[in-house]
Amino acid sequence: MSNRDSESSQSKRRKTEDGSRLILNRMYFRISNVFIRTVGKIIMPLVPAHSSVKTIRELRGAEFEETISKTLRQFGINVRQFYAGSITIEAELQMQQSAMNINVAIAKMKSEMKKIVAVDSFRIKHVNKQDFHSPEPKVQAMDLAIHTLHMIKKELNKMKYSSAVFEVLEFQNAEQMIYQIIRDARSSTKVCLLSQNGKGKSFILNLLLLMTADTDEEYQEYIKNNEDILPLTQEHLMGNAEMIPEVLAEELEKYEDEIDSDQKKEIIRKMIQNCDYTSSVSNNKMSEMIKAEEKSFSALKKYCGGMNLRHFQSYLLPEKGTKKAYMATTKAVVRLRYGRIYQMKVEYMNKEDLQNQLYELAEIKRNRKENKRSGRTENKQEEMHHDALQKRFEILTTHFQQCSFNEEDLLKLENSNCILLNEAVNTFEGSTAYFMGLGKNATEDRLFIREKLQEMITLTNVSTDQEKLHEMKIAAVKEIVVFAPCKLLCGQKELIEMPGTDESDPLALHDIGNILDEVNGTLLLSDSSFNIGEADVKTILRDSKFLHNFVKSPEEYMLMFITYPEQKKNSQYTKEDKIMDMEFVKEEPIKKEGEIQCLERLLEKQLPENVKKNVNSSVILPVFHCSLLMQEHDTTEIVREFESNLEHTGVYKVMETLDQFGFINLKPKIEEAKDALILLKERAEHYLKMCERVTNQAEDAMKSFRKREMSELHFDNFFKQHEEILVATTQSLNTTRYRFIDGQVAELLQKWGRSASEKWKENKEKVTAMCVFNPIYNGKRSKQMYTLDTNE
Repeated sequence: MSNRDSESSQSKRRKTEDGSRLILNRMYFRISNVFIRTVGKIIMPLVPAHSSVKTIRELRGAEFEETISKTLRQFGINVRQFYAGSITIEAELQMQQSAMNINVAIAKMKSEMKKIVAVDSFRIKHVNKQDFHSPEPKVQAMDLAIHTLHMIKKELNKMKYSSAVFEVLEFQNAEQMIYQIIRDARSSTKVCLLSQNGKGKSFILNLLLLMTADTDEEYQEYIKNNEDILPLTQEHLMGNAEMIPEVLAEELEKYEDEIDSDQKKEIIRKMIQNCDYTSSVSNNKMSEMIKAEEKSFSALKKYCGGMNLRHFQSYLLPEKGTKKAYMATTKAVVRLRYGRIYQMKVEYMNKEDLQNQLYELAEIKRNRKENKRSGRTENKQEEMHHDALQKRFEILTTHFQQCSFNEEDLLKLENSNCILLNEAVNTFEGSTAYFMGLGKNATEDRLFIREKLQEMITLTNVSTDQEKLHEMKIAAVKEIVVFAPCKLLCGQKELIEMPGTDESDPLALHDIGNILDEVNGTLLLSDSSFNIGEADVKTILRDSKFLHNFVKSPEEYMLMFITYPEQKKNSQYTKEDKIMDMEFVKEEPIKKEGEIQCLERLLEKQLPENVKKNVNSSVILPVFHCSLLMQEHDTTEIVREFESNLEHTGVYKVMETLDQFGFINLKPKIEEAKDALILLKERAEHYLKMCERVTNQAEDAMKSFRKREMSELHFDNFFKQHEEILVATTQSLNTTRYRFIDGQVAELLQKWGRSASEKWKENKEKVTAMCVFNPIYNGKRSKQMYTLDTNE
């Protein structure tokens, strides 16, 4: 190959046997996924593993390459090699004095490839060797790993019904193990966003979700594959779990081994009763929201041309703002997971949890009283925590409804059971509400979830008569989980948006601490640098288990400092700018070093090199990045034109860091699956060898048996023929005997009888005595004669 590759010309001539000149043209083809546009006509930078031609080549390489080679041979094109990485094919075209229509060959390749590639978003292009590089959408490593596991599980499941050796080789155990690994992957990568309020957590997440959202065609696949499943019925939820939307499937898994059929039916009945669908939004309101969103996307598109984002609206996660901050940030813990359609679960705290949390206000009051006596003054944050919790107390309880808040009465509460919750709270405490799109229109389903989520964390668009009830619900929210069909979340990643560290009551801070203890990855946001970041963020991070776990095992945890400067007026860039030449790009190594030093000061110790190596840092420009991807032109040409700027906005770096971290976390499980499959393969090979040995023995036995059968068959034929001959011979002998007796013997006896009678008559007179003739004497007279009385 190296000698061929070193040839300076892509064409050369050889002489054929008959002396004619055969022209050999060297050519190259590249097969790649095309960039497609998704919501808001933004170019999607990712491709799902199941739609990637690279993935299909990896998993079905022999079939893939044979299809291409066989197709090209029909046109006199011989494949020389398939290059690694991007699918580039080196080939030779043989022709006699006529040009080859390359387009016809490409069209034929596409037609044949569609038989093994279940996607249309790929192209085959005739390229020059120097044009090998071309941007193309990327497959996330974690998505590929989960997809591969699903394929293995699917194949093992097929074997269950098609192979008689399924139980012998313990395929079922392997299938269950793969299924368990896929389930465990849900908790393998949990990444939270930590910052104060208003630093851009929701905004950045919205833009990342936007640029990786499923297309309308991808979104509608769920309904096409599960026709008439929505709205859900009890029969649906009692059926195949893989058909059920993720939000309900996860809930049912909790009771998988603990409940009988009747209990499950009752749980399902409550789920259906508490489930709300997109159709509950009026047509007029939906039309208004869609028009507002179109204006929003238009503003985003014009941003890289120098326009501002005056009309930009949130994509999925609502902007909480600062109005009524005690509600906007108190319980706004939002977990983002991948779902085939837009779904949401809102879980409320039960009565006991609410009473315990609110009783903390009484403890704070006692501490304040003690601090006052000792002369200790409260800091601003403690005062803010007290005020926020007191406000929640007033919203959720019946205390002090007829009068102003009385601190002395509060101190009289002996325990949490003494706290009386509002009667309206009893209608939803401990319950779970479900919200679900109908799977037909991605935009309408997303806007429906966005509006419901807005109601859960703010009082925006809530009528006056419902405001009090919504205040109570917001204050009692325990957890919100949103399932979104966005490729950023593929591979079972979970992103968690937490309340801001400022303007939060003790309960919210408690939740932040719990989440930091739970996650294995943290994105820490600031508008400048962690080195000059907010004290409350540093304090919470320092006191968390996460940071100590990261320092102890940096390879198993992820810490990334993200600076988001676009909120500042002087940080807007246009498509004519070269981001790679900007100061913040050049200073990134210095920025990272400063953040590591700040981390060391926070922990009051020097960090080892392996910890420093695993600290990630990036400046991110998500608005500029999205705006570039919304420009009009051929998608590949747009990405090629702005490739340098797109690489330096920090967006891809954040996405790749999340993906690689998730893959590293999943890798031990994948290795476990790999070892199990290798063992299964060894067992299968051993079983096949055993079967081959037994088969050979059986074949030998069959040969011997066939010989014996043939021998027995010959004997049977011999005996049959012998019997036929014997019968015929017997019949012939009997016939001959009868003929001989009735013929010659009878004739002789008659002749001899006549002769004896004549001789007797002639000699009768000569006889003087008669006796018995005894043959023993052979005609001689015996010594004793017996005289016969002639008269006798």
